[in-house]
Amino acid sequence: MKQANSPDQPSLAVATTQPQAVAIAPPTSLDILEKAVRGGVTSENVAVVKEIIAMRREEVSAASKASFNRAFFDLRRELGGMDFYADKAAINNGKVAYRYCSETELSAGLEPVLFRHGFAMMFGQRSEDGKIVAEVTLIHKDGHEEKREFAVRSGSTNAFKDATAADTGAATSAWRHLVIKMFGLKSRICESDDARNLGDLAKKITPAQAAELEHRLKMVNHNPAKILSYVGAATLAEIPALMFDVADRMLEAIENPRK
Repeated sequence: MKQANSPDQPSLAVATTQPQAVAIAPPTSLDILEKAVRGGVTSENVAVVKEIIAMRREEVSAASKASFNRAFFDLRRELGGMDFYADKAAINNGKVAYRYCSETELSAGLEPVLFRHGFAMMFGQRSEDGKIVAEVTLIHKDGHEEKREFAVRSGSTNAFKDATAADTGAATSAWRHLVIKMFGLKSRICESDDARNLGDLAKKITPAQAAELEHRLKMVNHNPAKILSYVGAATLAEIPALMFDVADRMLEAIENPRK
């Protein structure tokens, strides 16, 4: 007589499992294309193969654009927390009309962030109806790119500026405005350059420092008016001691314009 299994004895029954449905991913255009090529391209199916190739290109393009958009969102979010300092001054009648970010300041802060997010810029320009049009093509490492433009009027020539220099200045101005708007950059006066934040301005630079600045200005044949206006002094000898470094940096930029 068979005895029923006691609670302490293992059951000898074989467990049965139900087959699970396996989700099968639909074939991609690349899968279909590979299958068509393996079967041989003939005059009958060549049109279909061309359509599959076009479909594949659209898929790759859409994926590249989506990758671009995600990276650009992250880029803008990081740039939104950055400050770009207005390191240049526009002078009108010997006074500072406004301050702005130079091309050097913008590039130094912008380019490392671009590379970190997989971007690079290509620059171009053209002349159109008396204007200089700056062109920036933003390229992403995954293949997608976007192009933007900004136009400004070409500058006037004078005794110190020929047509080439006028166009170059206009192109630089257009590029600055374009990248500021394209990336939503924020500029402000550097606190260390704002005379209101420096403290005691009564103490002036030493005669030796004034003589050094004068010598350097003569070597580059440059009028000191812009520097004096920026640092708030009527003469070199009246430059506040706390502003000497600012004047030194401005003069260095004049001496080495390509830096």
